[in-house]
Parts: sequence; structure tokens; C-alpha cells
Amino acid sequence: MSKSIHESPHAFEVRSSIPVLRMFDEAKANAFYLAYLGFEIDWESRFSPTAPLYLQIHLGDAILHLNGHAKEDAPISEVNIPVLGLQNYCDYLNAKESEYPEAVAVDPRYQGRNTDLNIWDPFGNYLVFCSQTTES
Repeated sequence: MSKSIHESPHAFEVRSSIPVLRMFDEAKANAFYLAYLGFEIDWESRFSPTAPLYLQIHLGDAILHLNGHAKEDAPISEVNIPVLGLQNYCDYLNAKESEYPEAVAVDPRYQGRNTDLNIWDPFGNYLVFCSQTTES
């Protein structure tokens, strides 16, 4: 639970982090993040018309930055994205009949609850859409 600036004797507040993911191909990023997963663009930035793209996207409250300046040796990221209605999100993705693997919620902790949808993006980043409970 976060404390607000007014509750803290130090007058600061820590907010949610924004993961920066490597991106090597704008067309693949658009196809995956926007057309398939359903993210929307908040803003885009380039230093010049021919410079690599850096952008912010969101889906619900989840915010990601995609970094076109990243090189092949840039770190691979893993991002946990909380989802309410995980099975509904899986159904939404599967209804798209895309080239991506079937979206299936799994039980990674072997607790009898399918709580995680694990997806690799085209650049090697690992996205875990997760729910705290099994939902119908």
C-alpha cells in the first residue's frame, strides 16, 4: 500500500513503475501490441524523421514503453500485468484468429488455479498477464 505525500514525513510518493521493453521492428510491434493485445498508443517520439521510435502504450492501467533504440544485446524484460477477467482476455485474443499461439491461462504454481497467461513478444520480452484468482 502506498503512502501519499501528505502522509509521509519525507514528502514523497512512489508510484507505479513503467517497464521499458526492447523493440526492433515497428511493424511487428504494432501488429503484436496494438492489433493483437489491444494496447493503444499514448505518445510517440523520434529525435529525427529517420530515428528509431520510442513510444508509450497502454491497456487499461498497464503502461509500457517500447524502445526502438535498443540493440540485440539489450536486456530481455519480464513484465507482470494484473488482469481482472483473465479468461475473458484469453477469449478476446483467441477470437482474433491470429498467427500467435492460442492464449491459454495456466496454473504455474500448481495450486489448482489458472492464473497466468504467458506470452513472448516478437523481441524476446516475456509478458505475464496474471490474476490473483481463477475467474470464469
